[in-house]
Amino acid sequence: MTTLSAIPIRQPFIDMILAGVKTWEIRSKFTKKIGPVALIRSGSGTVVATATLAEVIKLTAEFAYENLNNMGIKSMPREKANNFEGKYAWVLKDIIKLNTPVPYKHPPGAVTWVALDESTTDKVIAEAKSSLKVKSMPNITYR
Repeated sequence: MTTLSAIPIRQPFIDMILAGVKTWEIRSKFTKKIGPVALIRSGSGTVVATATLAEVIKLTAEFAYENLNNMGIKSMPREKANNFEGKYAWVLKDIIKLNTPVPYKHPPGAVTWVALDESTTDKVIAEAKSSLKVKSMPNITYR
C-alpha cells in the first residue's frame, strides 16, 4: 500500500484553499513530489483535505503578478510581486475538503512534508470518497 504525503498549511491559507479562492500554495522550495497529497491545517493535528499536486512553477515577479487570483490575492501593487521572485507555486487541483477531519500524529521537525502512516492514509482516502470536491476559481496562467 502506498501512503500519502501531507502538506502542512497555516491559517488563513488553508481556509482559502478549502473555500476555493486559492489554488497555489507558495513555498520557498521546489519539490519533485507530484500526484495525490493530503492537506493538513497546521497546528490542528488533523488532515482536512486531499488534492493533486499537479505542477510546481518557479515564479518570477511578473508571472506571480499575472496570477494573483491563484494565490488568493485580489489585488496588490505590482512592485510587491517582487516578494514572490524565485519562490515556487505548488499548483493544487482536484481539492476535496474532508467532511470530517482525520487526526494524525505529527512527527517532530516535520515542516514541509508529513508522511502519513498506512492507517491514517486509509482513513483519509475513505473520508475523501464521501466528501465533496471544492469548486475553485479557474486557474489562469500566462506562460
